Amino acid sequence: MVHSLYSTFSRAALERKVGKPGLIFPGVKAMQFPKIGACLAVASLLLISPGLAQQKEREVEIHKNVKLIEMSIPNDLPQDIVEQYRAFLPILTESLKENTKDESEKCALTLRVTAGVREIGSAKTKRPMASISAFRRNSKREYLGSFILYSYVNSGPVNKEETTQFLLKQILEPAACTEQ
Repeated sequence: MVHSLYSTFSRAALERKVGKPGLIFPGVKAMQFPKIGACLAVASLLLISPGLAQQKEREVEIHKNVKLIEMSIPNDLPQDIVEQYRAFLPILTESLKENTKDESEKCALTLRVTAGVREIGSAKTKRPMASISAFRRNSKREYLGSFILYSYVNSGPVNKEETTQFLLKQILEPAACTEQ
């Protein structure tokens, strides 16, 4: 409604009508309207996307200067995939505890794990997947690996041995600290 008043009358005509220069409506200056629009736009974005504000990550300390960051699970993943991913997280944590040791401040290691899904084969079978990335403090290198959480050996979820083998070959050995 305010915008239509602006387009119908000039500012000077509105000031004459109200009787106070600089004020269109009592107590409201003319330049305050864009601030209200910006606040409404931000508020509507927060209301439209409540899932974005609720996503959190969890940080687990494995050893001194070795930590695992578990990123939030996307809302669009199927429930069975989410359950398989959640069952994998304790296996990953236990495997990391066994295969890493305390690190110095220079060689601090941070691992990040994210849930995902991968379609396999021409049948487009959906399998749970974990994307794991690792980086060391003061290093420009990041080590990435995608791990399908389904074992074709035992036709079920991956076990601790397979997880350890993946971590050692894809993440921990390449990311070994050379400074001591």
